[in-house]
Amino acid sequence: MLLCGSGTQALQVAIECARDDLGRQAAVALPAFSCFDVASAAVGAGGPVMLYDLDPLSLSPDLESLARVLAAGARVVVIAPLYGIPVDWDAIEDVASTQGATLIEDAAQGHGATHRRRPLGSLGDIGTLSFGRGKGWTGGAGGAVLFRRGRRSSRTLRTAASMASLKAATVLAAQWGLGRPSLYGLPQSAPGLELGETVYHPPREIRAIARASAAALLAGRAMSSGEADRRRENARKLRAQIADQPALREIASSAAGSSAGYLRFPVLAAQGLRGFASAIGGEDAVRRLGVAASYPKELGELPALARLVVGESRMPGAAQLVHQLVTLPVHSLGSSRDLGRLVESIVSYGGRPA
Repeated sequence: MLLCGSGTQALQVAIECARDDLGRQAAVALPAFSCFDVASAAVGAGGPVMLYDLDPLSLSPDLESLARVLAAGARVVVIAPLYGIPVDWDAIEDVASTQGATLIEDAAQGHGATHRRRPLGSLGDIGTLSFGRGKGWTGGAGGAVLFRRGRRSSRTLRTAASMASLKAATVLAAQWGLGRPSLYGLPQSAPGLELGETVYHPPREIRAIARASAAALLAGRAMSSGEADRRRENARKLRAQIADQPALREIASSAAGSSAGYLRFPVLAAQGLRGFASAIGGEDAVRRLGVAASYPKELGELPALARLVVGESRMPGAAQLVHQLVTLPVHSLGSSRDLGRLVESIVSYGGRPA
C-alpha cells in the first residue's frame, strides 16, 4: 500500500504501475462520465486514453462499449463506482478477461459499499481510495494505492509540503461546519475551498499523505462506519418516495450481492436540477437543501484530456447523465426537518410531467 497526498495522485500512480509491464503508450480506458479528478490522474500519467460509456440507470460500465474499447486496444481499464453505488464487477471481469486487461478499481467514492461482502477498493487488480473532502472516510486530503498480485510502485514519495496539514485541517473544519442544510449556501462565497463546485485541477507533484490527514483518518475510522449506516437509512427513506414519482428514477446497482455506501443519493431527473428549482422555490432553495447537479461535462469535453483521447469521445449514456443526474444529501448532519423538506421536493418534482 502507498499513501499519497490525494486520491487523484493515488490513481495516477495506479495507472503508471499498470503500465509498467505494458509500456507507457498502453491505452487506458476511462469512463466517459466521472469525477474530473479521474481525467486529471490520466493526464498526469500521460499516454493515450480511450473512453467507454455508462448505463445511466446503474452507473455501471456499458458492457458493449467497454468491449469495443478493449477490442480497439485498451489494456488498462479504470472502473470508478460513483456515489458508492457498486458496479457489476463480475460482468466487468468477464469482459476484461477476454483481452487480459488490468482493472484499476478507483473506489474514491466507495466507502461503506460492498460487493459480495468485499469492500469496494478490494476488487480490482489495483485499487485506489480517496480520503479527501466530502468522502465517507475523510482526512481532509489523502489517498491510497492498494497493490495486488505482486505489483508494486517504484516511486519514492516526497514528504508532504509544510502547509498540507494546515490545509487539510481547514477543509475538515469547513466540511463539518458548513455541512448542515441551513448553511449550504455559504460555501459559494468561501474563496479557495471550492465546496460544492466541480473544477478540473491539473495534475500535481505526487507526494506522501500529510501527517494531519493520516491522524484524522485513524481517529475517524469508527465514526465513518456509523456514518455509512445512517446514509443508507436516509437513502432508504428517499427511495420509498421516489418509487411512485414519474419524473424521477432511482439509480441503483445492477450487481447481485451488493450493498451501496451512498456518498450521495443519485437520481435521474427528467428536467434536471431546474425541475427541483421550480418545485421548491428557486436555486437558492435548492442550494440550502443540498440538492446538486452532478458533473457538468463528459470527460472527453475537458481540453486537457481531449488531447489524449483516441477513438470515440462522446457517449449517449454519459450525455444523459450530464443533463439529468441529480444527487441528494443523505449524510447525518441533516435533521428530520431537512429530510422532510427533501421528501416534499421529491413529491413536487415527481408530480410534473416528464
